Amino acid sequence: MAWNSRNARTALVVALLLVSLVTASLLAVQAYMVSRYQRAAAESVLRDYSSLVADEVIRRSTADVGYYGYYVLVTALLREAQRSPFLDASIKSKLDASDDPAVRKAALLAKTYFRIEPGTEKLLFAAEPPPSAVIDWLHQQISAARFSNGAGPYRGLNFVYQGQVFQFVVGSARAPAVQETIAGFQVDATALSRWIKSVLDRQPLLPPSLGHGKVTNSFLHVSLRDPSGAVLLHEGPQAVPALTATKSVDDAYQGIFAGYTVTAALDPQVADAVIIGGLPRSRLPFFLGLLVLNAALIVAAILQLRREMALQRLRDEFVASVSHELRTPLTQIRMFTETLLLDRVRSNDEHRRSLEIIDREARRLGQLVENVLQFSRSERKTASIARSPRELAPLLAEIVDDFESSMNGTPVHIEPRLAAGVAAEVDSDALRQIVLNLLDNAVKYGPKGQHILLSLEARDSKAIIFVEDEGPGIPEGEGQRIFERFHRLERDRQSATAGTGIGLSVVRDLVIGHDGSCHVEAGQRVGARFVVELPLATASTNAAPEVSA
Repeated sequence: MAWNSRNARTALVVALLLVSLVTASLLAVQAYMVSRYQRAAAESVLRDYSSLVADEVIRRSTADVGYYGYYVLVTALLREAQRSPFLDASIKSKLDASDDPAVRKAALLAKTYFRIEPGTEKLLFAAEPPPSAVIDWLHQQISAARFSNGAGPYRGLNFVYQGQVFQFVVGSARAPAVQETIAGFQVDATALSRWIKSVLDRQPLLPPSLGHGKVTNSFLHVSLRDPSGAVLLHEGPQAVPALTATKSVDDAYQGIFAGYTVTAALDPQVADAVIIGGLPRSRLPFFLGLLVLNAALIVAAILQLRREMALQRLRDEFVASVSHELRTPLTQIRMFTETLLLDRVRSNDEHRRSLEIIDREARRLGQLVENVLQFSRSERKTASIARSPRELAPLLAEIVDDFESSMNGTPVHIEPRLAAGVAAEVDSDALRQIVLNLLDNAVKYGPKGQHILLSLEARDSKAIIFVEDEGPGIPEGEGQRIFERFHRLERDRQSATAGTGIGLSVVRDLVIGHDGSCHVEAGQRVGARFVVELPLATASTNAAPEVSA
């Protein structure tokens, strides 16, 4: 019932942790969505400003080029065409050298000139004519145009041929009693690009009131593309696609830029100058980091909870094992004490045997209590070891004598092989507990009548003590785990001799307290060999004679 209740509480805690993870995830998603909405609103404002810049580019370029460029040049060209019915290469020189500075500047836009020949209606070029297909198209457009019906003094005609844009400006003039004069010029794309650039650089494209005087043209991306898609003009830094605005140039100023498109954008660096708080940065990495951290903490909490559950289970098993280990000697002591008290012994030999059993079980009980006390001191970090230089062989021989006296006829043979002269700084009581635990472990898990070897030797400035039994040995991969608290082999969990699971843990703690180490390895015969290594106090030789208990 208590175990089921504990499992229910654990399940409740895990459920609460998972609910907190889901809640944190929902909060992170909501915060991310709010951040996205804020950024989308800020980007919308910047796109509106980019659209405003694009409109300003269209307005300035069409107005300046259309009025101060094309209109001035067409007017001067028609005036020259009315004076002479023919155009030749000299017309370019005349316009380039005009007394009017406005005409000289506008003449830079012309690549070549043309006119409709009076009488023949042929289209003649002064020099460098375009391809014949372009000339045919231009002649058709001029024939279909009606310049005298209020369409304006001139018209722009753009034609894409083999991926190249041919841009023309055609004008007409009619004097009294004189046939209509039609003439124009082909636009030089390079000169047009320079003209537009000079127009845009005169003053900021974004009104100072919006940019607080901080947003100059160097922070603006402006791109002008002709009808073929080729870039005629590019200014400013690389555009951010999410912040661009693209506008098509319509028929402003008689369609001089019909088919052209303008793309404009603001550099995100100046977002602070036009938007309160600037352009919000993406918070996705931050929210993902928080979510991952929260998930990691919850996973760590669940793992810690599982570890606590496993530890609690081991402690429960430890309490049950200790209770079982205590019950057996106490039962023996009580039974033979009652036998003696009721004077049920039939001979002196039975009387002595009862006393020996009581003594043996009392020793066993004392060893068990000492292990529990030492384990408790280790858990509370209050264990203390008083070390002093001691020769180990006599001390180990005494421990073997005491252990054999407590066995009272148990069919086990212990063979000491103790090298004399091996000394180390040890706590006698702690060393006794180490050796007794190892011997008790060998007797408990080994077969009846086995031969246990207790050896002492000096090697590599260390005193080597090992206990080798003839038991089933230690499975591969369990060599380190058997020294952990409460750990027992799976094969021994249901055994009557499973033990408490703290004997080897006490051995490890005491050995570490002596600045030594311990491990288990396969025995040279069968079974397992438990090895304890302690620092030597004085030099010794491995050739020293052995002392047998």
